Amino acid sequence: MAITNGYTTLVALKAALKIGDVTDDTRLELSIEAASRQIDDHVGRGRKFWVDGSVVARKYFPCSARTLYVDDVSTVTGLIVKVDTSDDGTFDTTLTINTDFTVHPANAAAEVPVRPFENIRLIDGALAGFVSSSSGRPSVEVTAKYGWPAVPEAVERACVFQAKNIFKAPDTMYGSFQLAQEGSALKVPSMDPLARALLEGFIRHVEVNDE
Repeated sequence: MAITNGYTTLVALKAALKIGDVTDDTRLELSIEAASRQIDDHVGRGRKFWVDGSVVARKYFPCSARTLYVDDVSTVTGLIVKVDTSDDGTFDTTLTINTDFTVHPANAAAEVPVRPFENIRLIDGALAGFVSSSSGRPSVEVTAKYGWPAVPEAVERACVFQAKNIFKAPDTMYGSFQLAQEGSALKVPSMDPLARALLEGFIRHVEVNDE
């Protein structure tokens, strides 16, 4: 099988476990996928360390008249921001980057590791402000490639630690521990302490409002 949106490789996990044969490759790959999704859950909603293959349109409620928190945006290439100014469900106004809005953190692309953009701020004079919906509809649509530009090294190492635990866990308190060959991979209930420490700086503390 192929690993879907995993944060480490089969080669790296086998090296960590000192496995030289291919007998357990499927279980190892399932362990990587399970660990990767557990990392997603651990760092918070709106954060993932893989990038969408193509742009995706998502709808949001602004947190204030000037600021909109969004899921992690990997690049400004393909970024489109539209606003529903009439509160009728139609995103009728398209904003222009660096004319109507800026993306933040401003220096995200220059950081090591490169970080995604997490919020959009209106430039003074661009609009009166993001519209507050009285209808209950989201008032901003953002089309982007969501995710991190690349998997940070610390996240890759955390995935190795967690995947090792998942692979090696022989039993649970409820009986035999097995990884599902079909459907969703089973997750162990707790995060490895070393993985938790490596992920500490990546936890997203700001809630994205898309409901």
